[in-house]
Amino acid sequence: MLRTTLTIALTMILLASTAQAQSVYRWVDDNGEIHYGDSVPTEYKDYGYVRLGPDGTVRERVEPALSPEEIIERRKRRAAQAREEAEQRRRATQDRMLLATYRSEEELRLERDSRLAGIRNEQSALKASLDLYENRYEKLASRAARDSREGKGISRGLQSEISDARSRLRQLRAELEDANQRELTTRQRFDQRIERYRELTGGPPDD
Repeated sequence: MLRTTLTIALTMILLASTAQAQSVYRWVDDNGEIHYGDSVPTEYKDYGYVRLGPDGTVRERVEPALSPEEIIERRKRRAAQAREEAEQRRRATQDRMLLATYRSEEELRLERDSRLAGIRNEQSALKASLDLYENRYEKLASRAARDSREGKGISRGLQSEISDARSRLRQLRAELEDANQRELTTRQRFDQRIERYRELTGGPPDD
């Protein structure tokens, strides 16, 4: 009789263990997405979950340990923490690249000056082109005004030249504005890099 009782107990334990092993858990993550797996991650257990049997039926339902408001607040905190950790990883990667790319602060300054010199050359060329097209546009406009005063009318060819000159002027001004912005951005970016390089290497500040 005792042996039979033990056999039944062991069988029940074995069946329960097998059923537990075949269970699938369903839970919701911080983004509200549903997941399935053989266990619920610790950080999501307080949100509540269900245990499904092999046939897909609900075998166990665990209610959330937190209120809806508490769940929302926890998700916000975790999202903020995830963003902060991602930002820290990004900064760490940038620091490693900065130290691997430049052997000294002087190399940073030389590259900055080289890039700024290239932009200034571009600015000079654009300004020269602007002067040429402004002169051309003024001459074409004066010619058109003279023809109009003399009653000749403005020819299609002259109208086309004026339109082309006006269009080219707009393009050159936009390109010059872009070059000016790139000069400012480049200077600021390298100033930040130099400052960060000093922080990482313990270099001296500017006088």
